[in-house]
Amino acid sequence: MLLGMIAKKLKELRSAKKLTQVEVYRQTKIHIGRIESGNSNITMSSLSELCKFYQISFEDFFKEIRTK
Repeated sequence: MLLGMIAKKLKELRSAKKLTQVEVYRQTKIHIGRIESGNSNITMSSLSELCKFYQISFEDFFKEIRTK
């Protein structure tokens, strides 16, 4: 369940910036397709890098998940 909520939030953040998965990969070197679909676990280091990339704090990322 948590993995699904993380995946959904990451997809929302990417969509809000109008980026494709390929564009995110080119800039972060993180394959997010399987993560966004909930078919792959995400490491804390990858999540941290994506939060930096999307300019959201770790705290705010999880706060927004919790309130949904």
